[in-house]
Amino acid sequence: MALGCVLPMLAPHSGAADAPADAGPSATVTVRAPRVSDTDATAPTAFATTINPADDASTVDTVADVLADAAGVTVRRLGGPGDLSILSIRGSSANEVQMYLDGIPLSRARNETVNLSNLPLDSLERIEVYRGTTPAAFAVAGIGGVVNLVTKAPSLTPAGQVQTGYGSFDTRKVAASYSQQVHGIDLLGSITYLGSAGNFSFRAPDPAAGSPAGATVKQTRTNNAFDAVEGLAKAGYTLAPGLRLDLTSDTFYKGQGVPGIETNQSPDASLNQTRAVNYLRLASTDLLADRLDLASTLYGIYERSHFFDPNGDLGTGQQDRHDHTGVVGTSLNATYYAPAGQTLGGFTELSHETFDPSNDAPGAPAEPNEHRLRVAITGQDQAGFFDDRLLLVPTARYEHVRDDMSGALRALGRPTVPGETRDYDLFNPSFGVQVRPLDWMGLRGNIGRFERVPNLGELYGNTGFVVGNPSLKSETATNRDIGLFLTHAWEPWVDSVRTEYAYFDNDIDDLIVLVLNNPAYATPINVRGARIRGHEVSLQARLARYVRVAGNYTHQDAENRSQVYGGIYDGKQLPGRPRDEVYTRLELTGPPGTVFYEYAHRSGLYLDQANFRRVGARDVHSVGAAWPVLASLTLSFEARNLTDDQTSDVAGFPLPGRAFYGSITMTMPPAHREDMQ
Repeated sequence: MALGCVLPMLAPHSGAADAPADAGPSATVTVRAPRVSDTDATAPTAFATTINPADDASTVDTVADVLADAAGVTVRRLGGPGDLSILSIRGSSANEVQMYLDGIPLSRARNETVNLSNLPLDSLERIEVYRGTTPAAFAVAGIGGVVNLVTKAPSLTPAGQVQTGYGSFDTRKVAASYSQQVHGIDLLGSITYLGSAGNFSFRAPDPAAGSPAGATVKQTRTNNAFDAVEGLAKAGYTLAPGLRLDLTSDTFYKGQGVPGIETNQSPDASLNQTRAVNYLRLASTDLLADRLDLASTLYGIYERSHFFDPNGDLGTGQQDRHDHTGVVGTSLNATYYAPAGQTLGGFTELSHETFDPSNDAPGAPAEPNEHRLRVAITGQDQAGFFDDRLLLVPTARYEHVRDDMSGALRALGRPTVPGETRDYDLFNPSFGVQVRPLDWMGLRGNIGRFERVPNLGELYGNTGFVVGNPSLKSETATNRDIGLFLTHAWEPWVDSVRTEYAYFDNDIDDLIVLVLNNPAYATPINVRGARIRGHEVSLQARLARYVRVAGNYTHQDAENRSQVYGGIYDGKQLPGRPRDEVYTRLELTGPPGTVFYEYAHRSGLYLDQANFRRVGARDVHSVGAAWPVLASLTLSFEARNLTDDQTSDVAGFPLPGRAFYGSITMTMPPAHREDMQ
């Protein structure tokens, strides 16, 4: 097994098979059925998407760019390249989506939201998106779902790649990777630099006194530059047949300006971030016992953030924050392939996280440390019947969470929040079913209960405008979905086609929202909740080797059921959740190279809870091409947003318009021309 986090807990496993002729009369050979994808193996009944970055390789893409094109996924951007980008799945909030790197949690106890622009794409082999359900191999249940970033594995033969890119807004990129086996140790090193001036032009409301309603002026985004570097190092060694040890270290650094909103940009605010994820994983296959696979992981995470706002441009006062987060954890993943078509899986994880905040601005009070201890235990049974034509997958998940604030939190003019310890016990059962009456057609559905504990920022935060609320209850959700998928090929013209339809219906209770109960600050509170229903359709097809078509359509009705302010928002659409999103890509590949066209559409988006501020439809057209000049050298060019559509999806944060990018990629050993087709 390669990675414990994506251990194929649910992959088919048969018993004794016919022995080969030279094996002797008493030999027994254990074989497995043909391997399914890791995503299907991890959660066979889930509606999931596997994104291969190489399929849509571009010049300066980040994880935010490729996730925005996935079914059921909405990415909201607070500006251009490098600015904050957050994720929603099936109408969830960003806090309700759990993010992982090789199964190691990237979502923090202080704030689950992960900035997608801080996740470079070049070091990844694939991205797994599980919509509306959480597979058993992940510790924390996400109400919206789970995103798992899987890093590249070392190659047994020497292989390397170097890419350089440049484009609009002085955006530049350099990425290099190399992999080789040395004395039986599989080694991989990768480094990516991405930076931009971010000085794009946009139109903003005219701030001049007496200007007509709706009048705008042209401005330039200032203090929006960033420089980011990510380094990945991996080493793996086979200790014995069926026993593998892997060590991975991923380090990220980013320095950037923070301009704020469009009409009142800050010239001096800045943010510097560092993240280091390290883990050691020991995996065994049929080593301790026949039919039993195990993977044990020990991990450590360190994050540092320095936010500096000397003039108080972006809040209610000066900020000179130095926040540190440390996490240690260990997990065990077990899979037993029982006779009679059953696969039993178990997962347990123990982690401890410490958040150490400080604000060195003049007059800022001292802040206590915050801690979270989490224990997660999950059991799952995949029962197959009628030669796996029918799969039943019940899952039971238990989590215990203990939060502790070591002392009182005080702030001038704000209520004092006393130190305390809080305990939560969460039970999150789910059930999935898949019926496959024909080899090329299947139906699947899931129902589950998922719970999210308030994060430490919501409980004890004191960020200037937001003050925590220790009385918050956990959010709970009942998620339901059902749909079908078709996979087929019609030779010689259709190499493969896969289409999928899903209907989802989610109810969220005790939803946590920010409410302005005081003119000076907002407080998170629990409200009645929300009901989110919708449809997802996706298509992937390859025709006659040379044509690839990909596309998806998502429609969602995200109904606000809040009773705050006398229920004036009840029945309104939740802000930030577009009703309709469309993505299509047409790609032609032949001996001369590859050309593609992409189209993305978003509409039915509101910026406020009262639904007064509706955003116009956003349509983005992009084209690109790649030419393999030599077997080892490829030139690429891309023109994004050809119509210069700058419709913003977050109030006050402009988006860049038309942009052009180019790149040069060198590979070793040289790629074969048929591989590029």
